[in-house]
Amino acid sequence: MRLIDLSHTIVPGMAQWPGDRQALALHRRSEHGPDRHMSSALEFGCHVGTHIDLALHFRAGERPIEELPLDAFAGRARVVRPGDGGTPGPLAAAVLDGVDLAGIDFVLFCTGWDRHWGTGRYYREWPFYGEDLARRLAAAGLKGSGLDTPSLDAYAGHAAHDICAAAGMINIENLAGLDGLPDAPFTLFVLPLKLAGTEASPVRAAALLDPGSER
Repeated sequence: MRLIDLSHTIVPGMAQWPGDRQALALHRRSEHGPDRHMSSALEFGCHVGTHIDLALHFRAGERPIEELPLDAFAGRARVVRPGDGGTPGPLAAAVLDGVDLAGIDFVLFCTGWDRHWGTGRYYREWPFYGEDLARRLAAAGLKGSGLDTPSLDAYAGHAAHDICAAAGMINIENLAGLDGLPDAPFTLFVLPLKLAGTEASPVRAAALLDPGSER
């Protein structure tokens, strides 16, 4: 069994979505010592780091995380590598031309933008879904899709979120390490915290490769 981590590490003071007012902190409540043990606490928003968001993020009345079955957050996936994915701007629907989506639950776009993680450029502008691409994904019967950038949309945009939300899709944002995935399908896990009434959660995204699967 080979698992590949597709998540960024959550660390104190890390960059977040521009304008997010929720403080991010990892508090060490106690350390090891005589009659003591290590104890920690977290403080952050639900959209921090590698995370998923649901249709509820943009559509009132949709189901929150704890009401979705676990199999909504796992399934067969494949990675798509846009030729110009490293350039900020909309990804065209043509990036899916020739991609076999039969039996696929999730499509992940490896743009290479995660190389800017931790720099001032990461949250300034990025590759995102063009509306035609979002419509094509929404029509494919997928559980969800994701990419290694801050959002499906450009900053202040929401067209791709609206289209994917209408199809009941899960969005996976701020993925990492997609360049290490094979071209062949694999099993994806993006299990969220079981948070009551929420529209999003940080996840430990991971790919389980099939035996003999190589890039």
